Amino acid sequence: MVSRKQRKIDDFKRREAFREPRKSILIVCEGKKTEPIYFKALKERLRLIMVDVEIVWKGSAPITVVNSAIQLREDRKQIAKNSLTKVEYEVIYCVFDVEAPVPHESLANAVTKAKDNKLEVILSNPCFEYWYILHFSKTSAPFNKNRNVESALKKKHPAYSKSDTTIFKVVYPKTSDAIKHSKEVLNEQHNNAKDLRGCNPSTHVHKIVEYLQSMS
Repeated sequence: MVSRKQRKIDDFKRREAFREPRKSILIVCEGKKTEPIYFKALKERLRLIMVDVEIVWKGSAPITVVNSAIQLREDRKQIAKNSLTKVEYEVIYCVFDVEAPVPHESLANAVTKAKDNKLEVILSNPCFEYWYILHFSKTSAPFNKNRNVESALKKKHPAYSKSDTTIFKVVYPKTSDAIKHSKEVLNEQHNNAKDLRGCNPSTHVHKIVEYLQSMS
C-alpha cells in the first residue's frame, strides 16, 4: 500500500514532468540609445527576467543585427546544453529601421537572411521614433527624412532626445493607443503588409510589445 506521503511525491514529480518550459526571448537592436532605452524599460516594467536585450555596437547596419542575433542564438544553445537554468531562445526579434531618404544598403540582405534563419524582423519605416509618435496621435503622412520624424516627435514631446531615459514613463501609459494607431495605419494605408520596406510610415514594434505583455 502506497503511503500518503509517497503519493504526494509522485504527484509532484508528474506535475514537474508536464510543466511547460520557461520561454526565453532575445531582442537585438541596432540603435545605441533609443531602442535599448525603450525595450529595457519595457522589460523592467513588465518584470520579464526571461527577456534579453542586446545592442549591436558595430555601426548601425541591419545585416550586423541579423548576424549578431544568429551568433547569440548559437551561443545560447551551447550554454543551454551545460546548464539547468538556461534555455534556448524561443523567439528572437531583430529590430532595425528602414531609414530615409535612402534605405540602408544592407537592408534587403538583412531581411532575407533573417527570414531564412527564422528570426522575427521588426521594421520601423522610416525610424523607431515613429513608434513614439503613435502614442500621442495616429499619423499616416509619409516622412521624407529621419530627422522629420524626430521633429514631429518633439512637437508632441519637446523634451525628447535620443538619450532621453524619461520618455518611457511618458509613453507607456499610452501604449494601448500606440498599438491601436499602429494597427490602423497598417490596415488603412498599407493593407496589413508583412514587409514594411515600402510602407512609409509604419512599424511592427507593437508586435513585440503585445507579445511581452501577454507573457507578463
